[in-house]
Amino acid sequence: GTADDARRLKPLLADFDPSVAARVAAAIDALARTTPGAATTSARAVAAPAPLPRLPLPTDADLARLSSVRIVLTVTGRGDVVIRLRPDEAPLNAFRFLRLAESGYYTGLTFHRIVPAFVAQGGSPLGNEFSGDGPFTRDEVGRLANLRGSVGLSTRGRDTGDAQFYVNLADNIRLDHTYTAFAQLETGMDVVDALVEGDVIERVTVR
Repeated sequence: GTADDARRLKPLLADFDPSVAARVAAAIDALARTTPGAATTSARAVAAPAPLPRLPLPTDADLARLSSVRIVLTVTGRGDVVIRLRPDEAPLNAFRFLRLAESGYYTGLTFHRIVPAFVAQGGSPLGNEFSGDGPFTRDEVGRLANLRGSVGLSTRGRDTGDAQFYVNLADNIRLDHTYTAFAQLETGMDVVDALVEGDVIERVTVR
């Protein structure tokens, strides 16, 4: 390593993951011992993890409303997709999806990943599988199966939901008990079947 490596690592002393923060502190200390100019002081690096903020929890009124609203995604040049939330199976993720829809988060984003006979995925500000809306959401794997037309939460490991979602294009029962299904399509499966990568969510309407 170099002296510059120690400086670049320093912000990660405040990583939200305590394990990452602790290992960064150890790495900076190791660089200070072995690299001339890496340390300007004899003080050891101290891990100071900063937890992510907690997402708001739905109230009783929110849960009652979740069962009656419909979220309409209008895809440019394709048509409307009407989504019915399933708070009985995944209340936290259904509530988050509604909050983001109402805030305008999904407007202008794309379906960045289309895998035929598998899923259509969207909800990434940068149009990839790694950027979303933080902080993470806990998984709610329950009885709602990942059948054709169900809507699930895209993750990259346990409890890493970040607002990206997918629509099942086929019965994907291998995703059950691993990926949270939190909604179902009421209409618009033909629109989803016609999607290509890069199709834009022109607007989102909550009714």
